[in-house]
Amino acid sequence: MKEKGLRLGAFSCAAALLLATGAQALSVEEAREILQRSYVDKLPNAAKEAETLDELFSYTDAYTYYMTGEEYEAFLSDVEGEESFTGIGAEITYGETGITIVSVLKGGGAEKAGLASGDVIVAIDGEGCVPGTAEAREKLLGDERTQVTLTVLRTDGSEKDFTVTRTLITQTNTTVSVADGVGYIDCDSFGSQTGTYFQDGVRKNNSAVRAWVVDLRGNGGGLTSAAVTALGTFAGKGELAYFVDRDGDAIPERYAGADLTDKPAIVLMNAGSASASEIFAGGILGTGSGIVIGERSYGKGVAQIVYDGTNCPYLTDDAVKVTAYRFYCAGGNTSDRVGVIPTLYIPQGWTTAVAQLLTGEKSVDGSAYLHLVLGGLDFYVDITEAKQQTGATEALLRALAPDTELYWGEDGAEERVTSAQAREKLGAPQASLGFNDVASSAYAGAINALAAYRIVFGDKGAFRPEDTMTRAEVCALLAQALDVYAQGEGYFTDVPKDSWYAPSVNAMASLGLISGVGGGRFAPNATMTQEEFITVLGRLVEFLNLDARVYLDEHPLAILQPLAQYKSFSPWAIRCVDLLTSSVTDEDGNAVTMYCTDLAHIEPKAPILREQAAAALYNALRATGAMKY
Repeated sequence: MKEKGLRLGAFSCAAALLLATGAQALSVEEAREILQRSYVDKLPNAAKEAETLDELFSYTDAYTYYMTGEEYEAFLSDVEGEESFTGIGAEITYGETGITIVSVLKGGGAEKAGLASGDVIVAIDGEGCVPGTAEAREKLLGDERTQVTLTVLRTDGSEKDFTVTRTLITQTNTTVSVADGVGYIDCDSFGSQTGTYFQDGVRKNNSAVRAWVVDLRGNGGGLTSAAVTALGTFAGKGELAYFVDRDGDAIPERYAGADLTDKPAIVLMNAGSASASEIFAGGILGTGSGIVIGERSYGKGVAQIVYDGTNCPYLTDDAVKVTAYRFYCAGGNTSDRVGVIPTLYIPQGWTTAVAQLLTGEKSVDGSAYLHLVLGGLDFYVDITEAKQQTGATEALLRALAPDTELYWGEDGAEERVTSAQAREKLGAPQASLGFNDVASSAYAGAINALAAYRIVFGDKGAFRPEDTMTRAEVCALLAQALDVYAQGEGYFTDVPKDSWYAPSVNAMASLGLISGVGGGRFAPNATMTQEEFITVLGRLVEFLNLDARVYLDEHPLAILQPLAQYKSFSPWAIRCVDLLTSSVTDEDGNAVTMYCTDLAHIEPKAPILREQAAAALYNALRATGAMKY
């Protein structure tokens, strides 16, 4: 992977805004030249025939679009310290199925009406809308205090009408406060001054706090440079993000200053946390500077640059925002599609309360406390507080992975305890953790850990660890791990669009993780072999991790195929088998298997078992940095 020496200015990770449309100055040919120069993916041939800007930009992602002068002015306002605009009060993206809400803005009409992240607007005032068109944007705008009726497809598949009152929203994007020895940073977006807000707030208050809580719930993104500066406040100097362009060249985003605190950060996150906020949250995990709790984030792992009159002769007061990079967090893992998987998966109703529990102190007077080691950091829960906050305590205990380090402290001493023992000491009811049929499996820990992260599910408490897996079931497992699905027409003739597995198969095909068996067929009900599964998993690892991409670049198939240890594998599997089973040297000089298992444990033509697939996936997610606890 080559590293470019040229910086292109601040990248933007902000979601699309609901702004007014004015006169159009940019021609289709000029726009096409801009996209061919910078867009991260190769444009399809059909884009060459596009006759309008709306048609041309329909072949790009939801974050690439043209802005008139008025739109651009409002966009610039959004990435500054103050936001001020009139509309429904939501950050959105445009997709094939409709207009998707990334997050709702505090105090806006969307929040008051009950709209939520993930809702898809399919009709406006009773009329279907074409996502990304000027007409659709104009329908969402209007004067302050006027109303618009939105028909919304919810994440549970139901359809509902909402009446939203348009509002003028003005808000500062970052506030810092201190209460009871805990610092709180509430950040709604990463604007040009956000890094300074973080630095000033931490520098001023750090001596008075024992932990920092950073609330990124609903933060739809902003400037990556601001996110890196904010991250550097906790992580210190170093390469804190990486941006890879269409040519595979990597640009590191460095922070040159020192960290301003050694206190752990507890980052609050939900499905509305996207883009630049994922750089921050993923960086906190990648640098070991704190933990992340809440829901999995949105999964916008791409960054944009903006062309305007200052850097493009085709533009005056108008602009074009172009997705030019895929980004990787500190540690080399990406949040694209998969999002940031939290250290503790906490339902949103309990996130704040659990964060407060984790900011307790180690007792010095002999009173009881619970000591948790999360992400290599120490957190303490006051037992009196835990017994008072029973709902938050239960949410915390349910989120713990099976092998989480727990210690019960009392009378000046600590003893290692299990989750069940902690429950008993707390007087909390015992809960059924994991599955009822995996205790004898060598992979029980991995299976139950994936269950804690909502990645694997059983049937009435059973996992069936020794069952084989079909090709469709493997796709469902990986789609759940990535939290990505694709509706509509598929890639294969034998995958009906109304089948239970179609969204998973289509999503995996769109990402290039799976392929068919020939003749346009996928064979969804055929049993998947171990070498097939390892091939798919290897592609997933390559997608998730920058180091894996570099490793594969340095170990082409041509040098692997003649090696005797790979003679039992099909040629198409060797590259991924080598990636997952190769060893690297750790800091102590020991050889450590990179992601999966060694060759001796693989039977290429044998079927993959559910327990084997779960264990290999768990190892891959942990090794790539996608999952940390």
